Amino acid sequence: MARIGMMLGDPAGVGPEVVAKVLSANRHVPVALFADPGVFARAQAIAGVSIDVEPVADSAASAASDALVTLIEVPLAEGESLPPGIASAQAGRHTLASLQAVAAAAVAGHVNGILYGPLNKQAMKLAGHHALDEMHYFQELLNWRETCFELINRGPLWTTRVTSHIPMKEVAGAITVERILEATQIGVRAARAAGIAAPRIRVAALNPHAGEGGAMGLEEIEVLTPAVARMKADGFDVEGPFPADTIFRSALRGDADLIVTMYHDQGQIALKTVAFGENVTVLGGMPVPIVTSSQGTAFDIVGQNKADPSALQHAFDLVVRLAGVGAAWRGEQVPA
Repeated sequence: MARIGMMLGDPAGVGPEVVAKVLSANRHVPVALFADPGVFARAQAIAGVSIDVEPVADSAASAASDALVTLIEVPLAEGESLPPGIASAQAGRHTLASLQAVAAAAVAGHVNGILYGPLNKQAMKLAGHHALDEMHYFQELLNWRETCFELINRGPLWTTRVTSHIPMKEVAGAITVERILEATQIGVRAARAAGIAAPRIRVAALNPHAGEGGAMGLEEIEVLTPAVARMKADGFDVEGPFPADTIFRSALRGDADLIVTMYHDQGQIALKTVAFGENVTVLGGMPVPIVTSSQGTAFDIVGQNKADPSALQHAFDLVVRLAGVGAAWRGEQVPA
C-alpha cells in the first residue's frame, strides 16, 4: 500500500489542527508525519482527538514500520517560541524544514505521495525562502527538471492553467502553443491517473468573447486555435477556445473533464465560488503526486477548533488514490 508523507503546513496556522482531524479519521493508509511533536500534541488537544503515533528516527524507519502513523521529528529551533496566528520567521523556518524533510523522503522512495497543510508564503519569505512558490521549491528539492503545472481538482472535474503566479500584464506574452500543449498533457495525465480514461478537454479563451474574431485580441487566432488543432491531431478529445465566462457552466454540468485555463484566477474564481471546501491543488508533472487543499492558514481562528477539515480530507483521499497508481501518475499513457 502507498505510504503518504504528510506535513502540518504553517505551524502557526490551522494546518496542524486540520491534519490532526484528518489523521483521526484515517483507518488504513500508512502515513509518515513530519512534525514537531509539541506542535502536533497541541493540535490534537485543540481538535479534541488523540492519535496513536509511533516516533521513528527517520523516513527509512517509517517505511519499515507497521504502524499506521509514524512521526518523524522536525523540531522547532532550540529556544525558539512560536507565536500563534501570525506570520513569523520562526514558523517559516519550520515550514521550510518540513518541506525539505518530506521531499527527501520522496527522493529516497520512502513515501509514494506528499500531502501538505496550508502554507503562509509571507512566513516562508521571512525565513529566507527564495523560490516563487511551493511548486518551484519542490522541483528544487526533488532535483526535478521536468515542466510542472498547478492543477485543481473538484470531484470529477480538473483544471490546468497555462500561466500561474505571474503579473496579469505578463500573461498574454507567456501563452504559447507549446505551453498550452504541456499544460494539457500534464492535466490529462493526472485525470487518467484519477480514473478518467479519455478526458474530455475544453480550452478557455484568453480574451473577452473568445477574441470575437480578432476584434478583442489575436491570441485565440494566433495561439489557442493552433494549439487545439495540434492536440486534435495528437488524438485528444478537445474543443475550444470557448469564452471563459461560460465555459464552467457546461463543465459543471458534466460536459467536460478537464478545463485548460490561461491564467491563475480564470479557473480559481469559478471553482472556489461553487465549491470552496472541495477543491484540491495538485502539483502536476512531479515524480510523485504532491497535493494540498484550497484552504489558507486562517490565522483568525487558530486554536478555536473552528477549522473545517473537509478540504484537507478531500486532498488526503486524492493523494492516496494517485499514489496508488504510480505508473499512470508518471504518464506512460500520454498522449492518447
